[in-house]
Amino acid sequence: MKKSSTMMFCIIVAVVLATVATATAALAVISSTSISLQGNQAARHTNQQPYNATENVISTFKTADSLLTQALNDLSMDKIQEAHTQLGMAKTQIEQHQLASLDAMSNPVLQLSRQHLLAAQQALKAGNTDQAISELNVLRQLRLLHEQGMMVMNLPMAGELNSTFNSLESHLLSADENINGYNIPGAISELNLANDQLYAHQLAMLNILYSFFNNTRTHLKHSIDDLNSRNTQGAISELKIVDKLLRANEQGMLMIIGRQM
Repeated sequence: MKKSSTMMFCIIVAVVLATVATATAALAVISSTSISLQGNQAARHTNQQPYNATENVISTFKTADSLLTQALNDLSMDKIQEAHTQLGMAKTQIEQHQLASLDAMSNPVLQLSRQHLLAAQQALKAGNTDQAISELNVLRQLRLLHEQGMMVMNLPMAGELNSTFNSLESHLLSADENINGYNIPGAISELNLANDQLYAHQLAMLNILYSFFNNTRTHLKHSIDDLNSRNTQGAISELKIVDKLLRANEQGMLMIIGRQM
């Protein structure tokens, strides 16, 4: 009986040790897998390119434009199904393009103007009036590109948008006059007010853009509806309008942020 108990005890110990060893091995595998996954995630994060709204606007536009062109070519050859496929992919790209445009409007757009405005302030504080005047001249050129970009996109310079735009220009002119009159504190004050107007103008632009994008989406929807009802000529007509709006959007966006095509 004693021998049997001893044997039973040995068996239990062996089972426990085996269980512990198995659990330890399992934990080691899980830990190793976890470390490997974390390493892969870290590598992906390290290799990930920083988000650039401006470049995304250009990239999504080029893809959407290529797909729209292909859809128009397919329709001209009466390839309805192929055109429908291209148009579905173009719709996705146009939506991404519009989101990227809104991202650009909410940060990079006017950012260059803001940088030159702040540089003018710093120059004035350092007593470097020539540099301040140079920065203001750059600001005026950017303001001109901004206005031209809005015109290319057929965005109405009316209401709040017109008010903030004119206020911005007014404060920049006042800053210039104060510099010429050696009133440095007055010039800095005007530049601060101009900076406030940049933000107000940016918000007004976002509101206008929503209506612009709704117009694009409406014509895109009409083209898909025409395609579904086998109205090829109607679909082609609507797609040409979408393509025109898309091109105006990209050209205008690049001008507004100080880059010309």
